[in-house]
Amino acid sequence: MLFKYIGNFRWKDVFEKPYKTNDNSFLNVKRFEIVKGKDIEFRYFEIEKGGYSSLERHEHEHIVMFIKGRGIVLIENEIYEFEPFDIVYIPSFKAHRFVAKYEDIGFICVVKKDRDKPQKLNEEEIKALIEKNPNLKEFLKFGV
Repeated sequence: MLFKYIGNFRWKDVFEKPYKTNDNSFLNVKRFEIVKGKDIEFRYFEIEKGGYSSLERHEHEHIVMFIKGRGIVLIENEIYEFEPFDIVYIPSFKAHRFVAKYEDIGFICVVKKDRDKPQKLNEEEIKALIEKNPNLKEFLKFGV
């Protein structure tokens, strides 16, 4: 089955779906499910400049390839700056957040189809991350 790229980071017959509902832990995130296979999902996300994803952790792993823009990804107590075609691996239960600090960003994310629900971090967990790396404070102060 072919999912035809039609330009501007869009694919034929693939439409935006809600990133999350009834949740204010993120800002300006768009989600597109490109392929839902038997066991995996291949998804594309966009975050507008100044926006960010939820700060969360979960059992399932992520493999993410950035294909648009430069930004920041937090993985547990580390901060990484990325640019197009960089790839990150997010292990199980590692807190993470994507931040469009410099410009709009877009990334492909591959996950298991059947997976656990994301878990938000509580105040104690956030404080513990900041104690390990005070530079995280800038990226953890919003949307939690």
